[in-house]
Amino acid sequence: MTTAKTPDFSDIEILQLLTQQYQLSGQLKSLPGYCDQNLLLTTADHEQYIVKIANSAEPEIELAMQNAAMTHLTEKKCAVPHALVNKQGDTITTMTDGQQKSFCMRVLTFLQGQFYAEANSLSHTPALWSDLGKFIGHLDLALADFQHPGAYRYLDWDLAQGYRMCMSKKHLLNTQQAAIVEKFLSMYQTQTMPLLAQLPQGIIHNDANDYNLLIDDMNAPRKITGLIDFGDMVYSHIVNELAIACAYALMGEKSKQQDILSTFKTIVASYHQVRPLQDVELEVLYSLVALRLCTTVCNSALAIIEEPENDYLLISVKPAWQLLEQFSALNSYAVLCQLRQACQLTVDSGKLPADIISYRSKHLGKTLSLSYQEPLKMVRGQGAYLFNEQGVPYLDMVNNVCHVGHCHPKVVAAAQAQMAKLNTNTRYLHDNIINYADKLLATMPDELSVCMLVNSGSEANELAFRLARYYTKATELLVVDGAYHGNTNACIEASPYKFDGPGGEGAQPYVHKVSLPDPYRGEFLGNTPESANAYANSVKESLAKIERAGKKPSAFICESLQGVAGQIIMPDGYLTNVYQLVRDAGGVCIADEVQVGFGRVGTHMWAFETQDVVPDIVTLGKPIGNGHPMAAVITTQAIADAFVTGMEYFNTFGGNPVSCAIGMAVLDVIEEEQLQKHALITGQYFQEKLTELQQQFKLIGDVRGLGLFIGVELVEDRITKKPATDKTSWLVEFFKQHRILLSTEGAFYNILKIKPPLAFTQTDADKFIEVLRLGLTELENNSVNN
Repeated sequence: MTTAKTPDFSDIEILQLLTQQYQLSGQLKSLPGYCDQNLLLTTADHEQYIVKIANSAEPEIELAMQNAAMTHLTEKKCAVPHALVNKQGDTITTMTDGQQKSFCMRVLTFLQGQFYAEANSLSHTPALWSDLGKFIGHLDLALADFQHPGAYRYLDWDLAQGYRMCMSKKHLLNTQQAAIVEKFLSMYQTQTMPLLAQLPQGIIHNDANDYNLLIDDMNAPRKITGLIDFGDMVYSHIVNELAIACAYALMGEKSKQQDILSTFKTIVASYHQVRPLQDVELEVLYSLVALRLCTTVCNSALAIIEEPENDYLLISVKPAWQLLEQFSALNSYAVLCQLRQACQLTVDSGKLPADIISYRSKHLGKTLSLSYQEPLKMVRGQGAYLFNEQGVPYLDMVNNVCHVGHCHPKVVAAAQAQMAKLNTNTRYLHDNIINYADKLLATMPDELSVCMLVNSGSEANELAFRLARYYTKATELLVVDGAYHGNTNACIEASPYKFDGPGGEGAQPYVHKVSLPDPYRGEFLGNTPESANAYANSVKESLAKIERAGKKPSAFICESLQGVAGQIIMPDGYLTNVYQLVRDAGGVCIADEVQVGFGRVGTHMWAFETQDVVPDIVTLGKPIGNGHPMAAVITTQAIADAFVTGMEYFNTFGGNPVSCAIGMAVLDVIEEEQLQKHALITGQYFQEKLTELQQQFKLIGDVRGLGLFIGVELVEDRITKKPATDKTSWLVEFFKQHRILLSTEGAFYNILKIKPPLAFTQTDADKFIEVLRLGLTELENNSVNN
């Protein structure tokens, strides 16, 4: 590679050449330049020109491309400089130094104006942002028919290279900074990369930053009067032009998050008026703006390390970090929907909800239920939010399946990457199943050392029943009243919520129902050793009954926290007592963590740990794959060995490489984003706010929960505890009207079920509390009026 030499010609040498080649003379003033020599020439007639002498490594074809582009744009009436021709009719003049090193000199016309960056941001107005969008739109339109071989080059600052560049430099950032950058790089990889091939391409200016844009007035700017510096021109995705202009314009705005979005929309909508954007370009725009900011901070990181005392480096990159943080708080799909609205772009949202409902009832089975009186059609999910076909965001308070957040970029990227390589079954050797099992088992007590991978929580529980039967040689099963364990035959028979509910056939002879350990509504109240022992006595009585019949228990299955039974937190010590009783009788203890595992309780990774027990079998599902169909059974070596009878256990999809890659990504995100700690802190904050409401509204009978597993029980009377079923149902619809998704649990459907994705924040909690306050107030006022 040729080493670049920075030119260092004297004013006399330059003036001699200017006179000889351009018939120009006057005074020269040095201007800043990274590795080039730049000067301002002022003639005796007060005319001004920019003299640019490129470094020795600058390819002449690229300089020629810049000159040709400026000429092209000037002819199209765009406010840009253009290169003068020398006496040979060329736009480039060769200079030679004392070492016979050649350099290319150009003389450009001078544009009058002030730099966008130098105007006070408080003077920026929608008129300026609108004109910026239109100016960039006209620029790209004018370049649409421009071609030059010099534009087809590799350039670090080409946004198409931004991901590669950031990946190579993000290790230079500190932990907090790297986390922000990685979030946007994951988003780019999963959401933007697949769309790149659809984006229109062309030659772009590629650097409409606030020091390259000129404005009409420093104090009250309203128009963009020109654009300079064509050194970064490149053939790339045309939308990158707009993304770069937006990135720099937004960095200059010292305003609130919603104002940033307003500025963004104004620029984009104005650009769209001139050069209509395709929807796919809008789809990637938010990500591309963020990528440009990431490129800026990653490129600056090395300079900051090399010059730690240079305060200017820190100051200059500070606006990029501030904007990245503001962007991080925005939802990319919500931004897309607002950009579409600003540009008046409509997209095909598919079939109408009524048509989907009609088809479902005819062809998908009438037992397939829907939420809400007027069902919702959801088309996107991000973080703790779902979006309908109009792009309206709904805060998801119940979807514990998408545990680390809907469509988490790291989980999506893991799925895409592995799906592109291989997906097969466990009859072939593959690293993923070993790596995932090892990672998952590391979160469990040492006794639980065998992992069997399946596809759903129902399948996991059914396999757990089989394991228990083979190990104990018994069939009798103990289940907790109100529990739900899945939708297979064996799971329905183990679920009082189903077999005692509508259409149910009651308990099978081998199934023994024990009391629900409910400290609020049950027979024994409070979280005390006495209530724990009293509820355990129900298990003791069932075991005695089994023994009197000459039989033995196979297993006792219990959700570590009771879900559909009512978001119930069992009395401390309940499982300790019950596990001892079951084991003494020869049975095994199954902990169903399908709803509550993976750090949701906050204090522990697994909810059974809150009861200070070690199960014999643990079943996992739902959050394990963040929406991908996978599940697991974790057990002891002894129980696993008892299952070896000569009959092969084979599961076509259980443990496949894609599922295991997804599972590993989920565990990584939980660890990297400290979601267990987040669930603890956010859950405590949320419950405190709910408890405050309980003091104000008598309708709230009980607030209970651990971490982000919370139940709010509504009652007509706190003494009788009469369930406020109708009012609870009304509240769910009220929340939907306020764009919050909520559901109910419990035998009387009077308990608000709160199990959001762990992307749920304190801000989201505040939003929920405010809507709950409004709803309770309305219910209270209606009660008074009636």
